[in-house]
Parts: sequence; C-alpha cells; structure tokens
Amino acid sequence: MTHSEYEYLRAIKDQESKKTDKDNHGQHLQDVVDEMGVRKASASAMVLKLEERGLVERFPCQYDARAQHIVLTEQGQMLLSSGEEIYEAAANALIEELSEDDVRAIDIAVRQHRKSV
Repeated sequence: MTHSEYEYLRAIKDQESKKTDKDNHGQHLQDVVDEMGVRKASASAMVLKLEERGLVERFPCQYDARAQHIVLTEQGQMLLSSGEEIYEAAANALIEELSEDDVRAIDIAVRQHRKSV
C-alpha cells in the first residue's frame, strides 16, 4: 500500500464516522475531496483504483442520483488497520531517537495545529 492509498483509506474512514448525509450511510466523493484538499479528478481516480483492489465499495445515493457513497470494505478496513500499526511503530521508533526537548516541541506543535483546525 502506498502512502497516498493509506491517506485516502484514512480519509474515507474518517468521513464514514461522520455520516452527515440524509440517508446516513457513507460519504460522497466530494467529502473525501474536502477532507484531503485534492482535486476531484485525483480523488476519483484513486477511489476507482481502491475499488478495483477491493478496498472500497461505491453505491448510489438515494437522495442524489449523481452521487455515490464510498465505504471501506472489510479488506480495506484490515489493510488500513495494518497500515496504522506500521505507521505507529515507525513514529515510536523515531520518537525514541529524539531528545526530550524535541518530543516536547513536537507535542506543542501538534496541539497548536489541532486547535487551529
């Protein structure tokens, strides 16, 4: 799995948990575009690639005939979970190499970023 694929799966999972649409099941492509800050054509191409690999499914929105919902498949959820474990292990290995001052500085930066988002 590429980093880009991981980021798309992550964004789809994040959007799935919000379920803000009228029919309350999954997000639309535009939600993923907004979450990631990418062009619709790029997101569409990646979602198609993820669908061909069996990692996401699309199905029609009952309220908007032009839109489709995008949800993770079981395989997509498993791959995302294993990717999260790998990224967490890499982050922990990196943190172990940093000084306490560096770790504090990163913590402060992350907290400030979260407040601004």
